[in-house]
Amino acid sequence: MSKRSPLLRASVACVGAALAATAAALDPLEFVAGWPIETPADAEVFDVPLTAEVYAAAESVRQIAILDANGEPQPFFRRVPATLSAPTERRVVLEASPLYVGGATTAPSVGVTTGPAGTSVTVVPGSASSPAIAGFVLDAREVDSAPAALELDWRELPQPFLLDVAVEQSTDLTSWSNVGRASVAQLAIGDAEVRHVRVPVRASSGGYYRITSRGNVADWHLLRATLVISVGQQPAAPPSIRVPPLAVAVASEDPSADTLYFDAGGSLPVESLALVFAGDGWVRADVAASRSMDGPWIPVAYRELFYSLSFEGREFASEPVKLGRQEARYWRVVPDTPLRGQRLELEVAFQQEHLRVATRGGAPYLLVAGTLADEAGPDATLASVWSALDPPAVAVPLATLGPRRELGGGGALVAPRVFPWRTAALWTVLIVGVLVVGAMAVRLAKEMQKPSS
Repeated sequence: MSKRSPLLRASVACVGAALAATAAALDPLEFVAGWPIETPADAEVFDVPLTAEVYAAAESVRQIAILDANGEPQPFFRRVPATLSAPTERRVVLEASPLYVGGATTAPSVGVTTGPAGTSVTVVPGSASSPAIAGFVLDAREVDSAPAALELDWRELPQPFLLDVAVEQSTDLTSWSNVGRASVAQLAIGDAEVRHVRVPVRASSGGYYRITSRGNVADWHLLRATLVISVGQQPAAPPSIRVPPLAVAVASEDPSADTLYFDAGGSLPVESLALVFAGDGWVRADVAASRSMDGPWIPVAYRELFYSLSFEGREFASEPVKLGRQEARYWRVVPDTPLRGQRLELEVAFQQEHLRVATRGGAPYLLVAGTLADEAGPDATLASVWSALDPPAVAVPLATLGPRRELGGGGALVAPRVFPWRTAALWTVLIVGVLVVGAMAVRLAKEMQKPSS
């Protein structure tokens, strides 16, 4: 970072001075693996993204270090997103008004009767039929923001259906322009009814919306629609990984259900999860998380419905289960009913966290993970100093990680067997002391037994 506030420069300098006397070089072979850091030019403070590979190599952030060219650890702390629960959508509910097409008048019927008295003609006038619903209109004139989607709510129907709908917008109820099109559906899955109701739109604020169907579903009637309006900058899609079930999956005590276990490779800060089916399938299941296969297991979902189905040529899948932030490596899925050969995987999406690094040494820098060294881990002083700064006043560049390098491997997490020389020396001194005292006691006893002359 070429331009920095004087406060930031002074703060980082103080942190560097405080740590310079105590920092000692670390051998990269004391770590399981490492990743070269590609830093922006002249960056004295930068952020490093934490990837699934890094989480897999280290049990916690305390087993991570940032080394400079001389192997000296650099101060850093972990940055967790501060707005995990901040709303990113505003929702406005609008009632739907049916748009009727005037009823047509049937043609009159003409009857002709011929008999001895002559011919008579009877005319029965036609009658007006009931008007038909051609669509539904929403009055959005009071909505001051442009929506990103509409979520439809219709009168419940007894049968599953799939319906294509079109959304148009107008300012005067005369000229209409297309702003969106999608399929909505009502599906019956097991003992549950699920709806897919969202229609993405590219619209302006205010005006009217007209929803019309592109199909024939008997008695389909729109009750209301929710305008979904984006608030602020939408977060980027979180990174995710897909995990197959462990081969050690075993049957649970309940013979009617199977238990599946999944290993994400590391303790990821998971924010949502989903079950991915190889084909069509569905299951209702309990989900629990743990840092160890031995537990304890923390329930995160109860009787959640997961599904992936093809219906009338369209693909539908359940929404991921939102967890907030659940830091765990192992996941347990207990279905309500047997899987009957269904093949599935667990997909977990985790929050993108970063390490904020303040450099004291020279490039190149290396992120290393997985160690027993006490010198690794975050620096509380830097985190405290940074929390006192004004975040908008400081722009921190983002560094990238290069390919993984195998360093000490699994041996870095095995404590070396060191002969306890100090303990052995202490015991030796004690034993020698006991022997000397014993010898002196024996000698003294002998001298006391000699007859006096």
